[in-house]
Amino acid sequence: MLLTYPRSDIAPASGHLEQKSDFSGVEQPESVQGDSQSYSIVHPIHGLPVELLASIFVYCLPLDKQHLRPSGAPLLLTRICGTWRAIALRTPELWSFVSFELFHAPKERISAKISMLEYWLKHGAAHPLSIYLHYRQPLDAAVPLLSAQSPRWQDVDLFLHPMTLAKFSSLHLPRLRRLSLGCLQGGVALTSPITAFSDAPQLCDVSLVKLVPSTVALPWAQLTSFSCQCTDFRDGLSVLYLAPALKHLRLDQECPLHIDLTPVPELEPCVHTHLESLAVHTHPAAPVALRLLLPALTLPSLHTLVLPTLGPADVSAFAAFARRTPALTRLTLAVAPLPADALLPLLSPLPALARLGLHHVGEPLLCELFDALAADGAFLPRLGALDVDCFCAAVPYPQLLAALQARWGSTDASTGAMPSVHVQAPAKLSSCTMTSLAPKRTPDPKYLLPLQALKAQGLHISVSYFAEGNAL
Repeated sequence: MLLTYPRSDIAPASGHLEQKSDFSGVEQPESVQGDSQSYSIVHPIHGLPVELLASIFVYCLPLDKQHLRPSGAPLLLTRICGTWRAIALRTPELWSFVSFELFHAPKERISAKISMLEYWLKHGAAHPLSIYLHYRQPLDAAVPLLSAQSPRWQDVDLFLHPMTLAKFSSLHLPRLRRLSLGCLQGGVALTSPITAFSDAPQLCDVSLVKLVPSTVALPWAQLTSFSCQCTDFRDGLSVLYLAPALKHLRLDQECPLHIDLTPVPELEPCVHTHLESLAVHTHPAAPVALRLLLPALTLPSLHTLVLPTLGPADVSAFAAFARRTPALTRLTLAVAPLPADALLPLLSPLPALARLGLHHVGEPLLCELFDALAADGAFLPRLGALDVDCFCAAVPYPQLLAALQARWGSTDASTGAMPSVHVQAPAKLSSCTMTSLAPKRTPDPKYLLPLQALKAQGLHISVSYFAEGNAL
């Protein structure tokens, strides 16, 4: 259907567009029918100022920019009509994210991708550039194209062949803030350290994948966030000695191809006053001896800690570390192999802990935890959220209910009365989620009804069974 608008209503918008040099070559759609007093246009959107239409185009970009498709923006916008194509090609923000992920592809496809890369970079003009480029074979043709745009780089994720990475050199990176760098060496080793990313005055967030930190020259002193995926956690931990301003550190230890049975030497002591979060993730086939890691670390500002499985030999080392870490408020760890009486000594030195996540908990440990929460207000007095996954044959509903009633704050656990105003009450436990790997069992109504009443009062509580849903 054709819509007719008075010429006087459209003229001001047209005059406004002519003042914008970026869109000076873009013409309003021609009238398809009408007289000298009106424009007849196909859709009201054709009456919008070009600048407004360009802004709408930017909002059409997918949230997941790592998987840009021809059927979506920005390429789709270039195939609607001549006017939209002209606007899209003159809107640099639409072309500010380069995303290519290639696997084994024929040369013709690689050549087409390189041509598309050149096309994409051209239309991005001077806008800050984000790059996602993953290809495990040599891709030398991409290096000069990307290097020429290095002053625009802002957020870069490169996973490339070692020979391709080695060809980047002397990059000027005034805008670069985040860098993810990786390569699958596959028998082709780096012959020299990667130095192309050392001139980046704003770089603060770095991730290395299958690269040892010592092989990459970086402005270590200014980094605040770092993650590393490597076969030896000690390589990633070395960053604490290189980056004094670091606030967030994540280490992902892969399974090595060969298990080294050589005893792990003790780590050099490290006092890091700025680190706020530390996450260590390991492969089950290559556990980390936390009794060797934790004694070497003094992290007085640490508030978030994620650790792999704690063994019985690690308990005393963790307890000593906890006493040196007074700011710790969030803790996640696996406790499967611990004896029944080992959990309380682990957690007692953490009076500021506000969120606790426990993995692979057995029934004895879980009952011990719930009993302590119910009976002792001085045990984890600031705890506000508890997340547990367990191997229990049956969820211990009596102990769970007692703990929640005591920590929700509505009644005294032992007498049923309101707590005395003279007693320092613990913080309210406002969230408790449990996931059980056991077959689903419906709780006894004498426990189910009080738990549902707590839920109705505002306590976030969930007891779910793996693949079988929530029991409450």
